[in-house]
Amino acid sequence: MTAALQRVRNSFDAAPRSARIATWVVAPVLVWIVGDNVLPRGMPLGIILVGAVFGALNALIAIGIVLVFKANKVVNFAQAEFGAVAAVLAIEFKLKLHWNYFLAIGAGLVIAVVLGALVEMLVIRRFRQAPRLILAVATIGLAQILNGISVIIPLKWSGLIAERFETPFDVRFKIFPVVFSGDHVLVMIVVPAVLIALTWFLRYTDYGVAIRAAAENGDRANLLGIPVARLSTVVWAISGLLSALAVVLRVPLLGFASFSSVSGGGFSLLLRTLAAAVIGGMTSLPITFVAAVGLGILQELGAWTFHTSTYVDALLLFVILFVFLSQRERFSRATETGISTWKALREVRPIPAELRSLPEVRVGLWTLRGLLAAGVLAFPLWAEPSQEQLAGIILIYAIVAVSLVVLTGWGGNISLGHWALVGFGACTTGTLVARHGWDLFLAIPAAMIVTGGVAFLIGLPALRISGPFLAVTTLAFAVTSSTYFLENRYFNWFVPDHVDRPPLWNRFRYDQDWQMYFVCLAGLVLSVYAVQRLRRSRTGRAALATRDNFQAAQSVAIETTAVKLAGFAISGAIAGLAGSLYVLHQQGFKTDSFGPEESLRLFSMVVIGGLGSVPGAILGATYVRGTEFFLSGGYALIASGAGLVLLLLILPGGLGELVYRARDAMLRRVARRRGLVVPSLVADVRVGTEDAPVALGAALSGLDGATNGDGKGHASNGHAPPEAPRAGELEKAR
Repeated sequence: MTAALQRVRNSFDAAPRSARIATWVVAPVLVWIVGDNVLPRGMPLGIILVGAVFGALNALIAIGIVLVFKANKVVNFAQAEFGAVAAVLAIEFKLKLHWNYFLAIGAGLVIAVVLGALVEMLVIRRFRQAPRLILAVATIGLAQILNGISVIIPLKWSGLIAERFETPFDVRFKIFPVVFSGDHVLVMIVVPAVLIALTWFLRYTDYGVAIRAAAENGDRANLLGIPVARLSTVVWAISGLLSALAVVLRVPLLGFASFSSVSGGGFSLLLRTLAAAVIGGMTSLPITFVAAVGLGILQELGAWTFHTSTYVDALLLFVILFVFLSQRERFSRATETGISTWKALREVRPIPAELRSLPEVRVGLWTLRGLLAAGVLAFPLWAEPSQEQLAGIILIYAIVAVSLVVLTGWGGNISLGHWALVGFGACTTGTLVARHGWDLFLAIPAAMIVTGGVAFLIGLPALRISGPFLAVTTLAFAVTSSTYFLENRYFNWFVPDHVDRPPLWNRFRYDQDWQMYFVCLAGLVLSVYAVQRLRRSRTGRAALATRDNFQAAQSVAIETTAVKLAGFAISGAIAGLAGSLYVLHQQGFKTDSFGPEESLRLFSMVVIGGLGSVPGAILGATYVRGTEFFLSGGYALIASGAGLVLLLLILPGGLGELVYRARDAMLRRVARRRGLVVPSLVADVRVGTEDAPVALGAALSGLDGATNGDGKGHASNGHAPPEAPRAGELEKAR
């Protein structure tokens, strides 16, 4: 398939320019003629034109994504949010301050340019030496921060507004079946003008030529004296401008009902723009524009033919998969630059063997475990019912976070659609229990099998797609699941409505919130136990080896394909367990609870807590869900996004790393009191007293010795092996 497509593309590129232009003109006409006669309601020109209008606006955002990718080799998941902040401010200037329409829009665009430049200088530039996938995750945090700001601004400034926001052009004409207005005409004028200006800038200005040169080879551009960092700032400013222009022009077309319609552009919009950028290979601006317009027309045709565009969202998942798989060689260049997997910056090390058996260490560990267990078990004694509900939700999210540690932290595969897997588990358990009367202890394993199977299917493309491109694919899965696969209208036989909690063993009921809390706690304990056993098993070690060095793992006969797919399946099964508990906790299934924004919030939890440790993931779930309980709307988004970005900048190991740092500090105190210097705790620092023996003295004393056939050690120079050095002697030697 890939070879055939490549041959077709090479033949097209080799054709004369006039033939290629004729193809671009004739092909759409032929498609329109065929579609108008085949589709049940035809393809009216009005539908095609309005689809092209929306597609052109999407193209502005998609082109911004491509520009950033070419400049920084990163997928910018915050591209649409730049426009949301600028659009909210522009609307406030117009409706609250009563500015002139063009003055308000101009001010909003200037703010978008400044915002894009500031984000690049304050955040993106800090990740210059980091793996590109980590930078892509940082843009997810930026998206949450900007989205939260766009929610807070109108609430703090003006509250609810009942006025209208529209362009000042009074134009009306009809092309069946759509009535076009001045809003549409403005898009038809502005978007081509902006694209022409952008083309001129990139082709004929010094900055534009330098941007293209830096995009081809940044290192070579640096050697030639091109200011690559400054050019990156310019690119982010341009992308902010394009995003703001797209959102500002889009708002009057959709109708301004509230600010949520501006700040909540939706992940469907992000998916369409990412799909267009992917079709363009993340490199070609013309192909990206044509793809965005085509997808816009396809969306309107879907709404016209089926009275909904949901089927188009479902189709986009397969379009993205097809493009990634058919152009694998192009996108595999990301793997060559080392951005294909999430690689934990620091593995969590166990307690050193020299200290593990000491009485104070053992007593301290058991004391901490006892206090933690007592606190968790005693929580319902003093908590309010609402707090018990929140605690149950946190425990469920912690289970999903643990599953993401397996998939991302240990397997290196980023997933932005994991909460959708929870939805599949919830639907399976809810349907089997509520509609078919299954015993709960049969329904939950069935849900785990189903969800593991779905994750296994997602893992199949992951064998050829990796890094940020896998993130795009899983985001497409999340959007498609929330709008189609988990929607009662389309899968009534699979998606339940109300689910009663069946008694355990037909005897024990858990209708109260505190009882459900203990059921969720049991699920988390089982998940943590299973994952820890997995980490110590051969499969866990093979997963880490495959993540760290794929080629080396293959060279020692590790079945890397089986290891990757097993990671997806196991992670999906644990998510299925969480889904089973979630549907019982909520006593029903609501599709709105499984939107793609929940998957991004879930991923933020794991990054904030620390992908390298299970306790860190649980801490991350507690932090994010706790902030949502104490903070409202936009503030919770800012807390989640800011926590993600700051931890990536300052503490890459997450909150879990703080816990282990505190543990290591206590262990150093124990070692100092015992007079031991433990290399794994102090690295190359040797500090101690005259009487402090080095823990590895025995090993050091044998470095100059050799062992002959009788098994006895002899000094290679004929002298006795040296005595083990003391810590004080090492300090003096320095």
